[in-house]
Amino acid sequence: MKHTCALLFLLVSARMVCAQAPGVPVYAEGRGARPNAVLTEQAKKLQEASELLSMTKALEQAQRTQCDIVLPAADSKPLSPRERWQRARMSHLRVGQFYICSKCDKWHLDLAGGYAITADGAVATCAHVIAPPANMKEGWMVAVTEEDVLLPVTEVLACNVGTDSAIIRVKCDKPLTPLPLSLDVSPGDAVWCFSDPSGKRGYFSEGIVSRFVKRSFMSKKEAGKLPEGTEVPKPVWLETTTDWAPGSSGSAVMDQFGNAVGHVSEIQTVLEEALPARKKKSEATVIEQLGTQMVFHQAIGAVEVQALVKKP
Repeated sequence: MKHTCALLFLLVSARMVCAQAPGVPVYAEGRGARPNAVLTEQAKKLQEASELLSMTKALEQAQRTQCDIVLPAADSKPLSPRERWQRARMSHLRVGQFYICSKCDKWHLDLAGGYAITADGAVATCAHVIAPPANMKEGWMVAVTEEDVLLPVTEVLACNVGTDSAIIRVKCDKPLTPLPLSLDVSPGDAVWCFSDPSGKRGYFSEGIVSRFVKRSFMSKKEAGKLPEGTEVPKPVWLETTTDWAPGSSGSAVMDQFGNAVGHVSEIQTVLEEALPARKKKSEATVIEQLGTQMVFHQAIGAVEVQALVKKP
């Protein structure tokens, strides 16, 4: 009996020590967690060694409209759920700026998403991820792997603000895990997204493609700055039921074969219609709280990233 109890204690203890399968990360959250502290130190060392791309140079290079890279062919072998998660995770990078804040003069990291599209360092993301933060005094571009290794961004290869698509190059000591691009996607197809919504690391969600839409990404103010006669770009969007949030921008939307069919760009919330403000006897205005009826998760189609690559 004593031996049985001891064995049960050991089994329960083992489960308490490791509740997940081998190789599955456990992300630190809550009070005391400082996930960016180590990355900030890595970035400082690279910046001091002049290995980071300045935002001034990055914005100059963002005028390039096409690049010459070789994309891998789309895969057609279905992946198991764990294989999909692993490929999505290993291809995912956090992309953004390491900068000095104009308000507090401290160093900040502002990271969104991106995904490798070639093993030698080409990474796709949103054009708006490259745009500098409003409070940036001076900054440099960086990328971070899922294993928390900070990689220097060396170049913006191509960018199209009108389709919210960009390709950058990162310096990597070992090959990245690229996602092929695929245009073979239809409403009803299952899709997955690995991203960091609102700073919640490593969130993997599943949904389906709901529909395709063609509309402008640029605001009227942005479109008004285009040269007279210029046609406002209208990219192809995928709307999905997959979950994401601010911080997910640029992350891949992946099919069952491990191909990227798009990348996260926007969220559009449909609210209840506003009710007339009521007044109490004291004449104080009562604010009617609006409920959320629906959230549209909108991704830029992979065709727009493909358009940034020169045809062979």
